[in-house]
Amino acid sequence: MTVIRCTAKLLKLVSGSPTTRSMEPHPTDWYANLLWLDGRKCLLMAHSSTLFAVFEPEIAKAKVIPLGRFALSLIERELTAEGLPQDTFGPMAASDLVIGRTCSRSVLGTMTDMRYQIEAAVYQSGGLQRLDLAGLNRSLRRIPFGAVKYARAIDLARQVVGSEVSTKSSRAVATAERPRDRINEVLQEFLAARRKTIRARNHRNYEAIIEFFRRSLNGYAYESLSTFERKRFQEAFDAGDEDAYCELFGADKIPGEVGSFLGDFMVRKVIAPSSVIAAAGPVIADLLDWLVTEGLVKAEDLVDARERAVTTGSDLPKAERLARLLYGLAERSTLDAHSLADDDYIEDYLTISRVEPGVLWFEGGVGPLVVGETASRMAEPGWSINIVMGRQGGRWHVLEVGNVYPN
Repeated sequence: MTVIRCTAKLLKLVSGSPTTRSMEPHPTDWYANLLWLDGRKCLLMAHSSTLFAVFEPEIAKAKVIPLGRFALSLIERELTAEGLPQDTFGPMAASDLVIGRTCSRSVLGTMTDMRYQIEAAVYQSGGLQRLDLAGLNRSLRRIPFGAVKYARAIDLARQVVGSEVSTKSSRAVATAERPRDRINEVLQEFLAARRKTIRARNHRNYEAIIEFFRRSLNGYAYESLSTFERKRFQEAFDAGDEDAYCELFGADKIPGEVGSFLGDFMVRKVIAPSSVIAAAGPVIADLLDWLVTEGLVKAEDLVDARERAVTTGSDLPKAERLARLLYGLAERSTLDAHSLADDDYIEDYLTISRVEPGVLWFEGGVGPLVVGETASRMAEPGWSINIVMGRQGGRWHVLEVGNVYPN
């Protein structure tokens, strides 16, 4: 017998399902809660010992009575989605599933955190109708929770598989999704795999770029975390783990951070040989392809990230070259900034709107900026520049320049 421990409001909805009065907790228990989102009833379930989560939107009373049959179909659906055997949590039959009252505050507290994540996902999606249900369920199972010592549900479920299922089943699971997708482990394994296939000189570039990527993730990627994901990160970081981001989170976080790494971190934070700068885009594109090959990320989830990486392969060196050329112009300028009228002086972060031979134009109709034909050949519309300019004789001239950001 497996107990689905329901909150009070869910118990009212599923009255009529087989019940138990037992309050003795058991590792095979499931917890279930009724959520109201967009005016619709939704179901959230979590396995008590692993916190393996299952979310289902828009449920109706007729659908959930008896709850056991409906719950089992959802659990089997999500196990299949993760490439896990149907008996991961032991043999279950709809007739063996009964409902009861909750008896663990820690599981209920974790499910409250899950609810916040779900609410944020629904809001960001523009409503339940547009929600990526499969993606949300996958994400819920990859959040480190304090109730299980900051382990992730997917890892705990895989451990159950590794200890209880047959060798044949374990091999099938390993093929579907191997249990080593924390970012630090992923990056180390990627470098180890490439060490066998590329020249030593190229591998040094790989090592440098992957280390830069790791620093970018550990230093800045937390800004993209949800409220409760950031809480976990902050607790680990405050405890002294400077690699907290790459230690806590998995490969699914990598695609979303490619743009900020290539378009910002590599520009602002990295001083490296031109060969390393030029290799950044291709190395990250190779990493993304490898993630797909290894079954760690779905190809459709990294289309934008890969396009950005491929484009940046040529853009970063050009942007660096443009920045050097503009810096040279600023160094040679004899224009006195203090003598200029306010309307003839600009200090701003400007986006290039048009490129003509020898001159640049910026959004808002600012221009032309005289840069010379060599510099204009390096520039692309859409790129942004931290720049100080002065106008004389109807044309703008470079007085100071910071970074050039390819977008």
